[in-house]
Parts: sequence; C-alpha cells; structure tokens
Amino acid sequence: MLIYLFISTPLWFYPQDQQQDVDLEKHKIGVPASSMLALIPKKMAINHPLVVGFIYGKESLEFIDFFQPTTNKNFSYEMGLKIMKSLNIPVKPGVALTIS
Repeated sequence: MLIYLFISTPLWFYPQDQQQDVDLEKHKIGVPASSMLALIPKKMAINHPLVVGFIYGKESLEFIDFFQPTTNKNFSYEMGLKIMKSLNIPVKPGVALTIS
C-alpha cells in the first residue's frame, strides 16, 4: 500500500488574522522552500501568494533532520520568492511540478 502526505504551506512568514485571541491561531514559524525541498517531495504545486502544496512519500522521513523552519517574522514574501528563484523553481501559480 502506498502512503503519501500532502502539506500545503506558505514559503514565507505569512501574516495571519486571528478570529479568536488564542495561541493556536498564531503562526509560529516560516518555512523556506529549501527546507521543504530537503524532504524530497514527489510533486509540488504553487498557488498565490507563494503557498505551495507538496506531496511526500514515506522515504521523506529519512531527510527529516534537514527540515529547518525559521521563527524570524521578518521572513517576507520577497525573501521566500528569492529563495525559490535561486533554486530555479518556476513560481507560476497553478503549475504542478514533478521532482525527480
């Protein structure tokens, strides 16, 4: 049986409005593309504003030590976009990419 994990995350410290004044609604980390790609996704698709869906297989667990999020709230959209471009990943929304 094949098992996959789907994760959708902004690749920057996405500002978030709160509906309630509770700790669980606040974003605690920003996730650079390099961190998500280190887990060796099988596929990814980009949506605006730089929110990316990743599909991972069980073998991604072998790379979990390379997952390095940031708590720096200054990690902006522009910084996230710059990381994507430095990795030569097209940022056109709605395009699914197979990682090989």
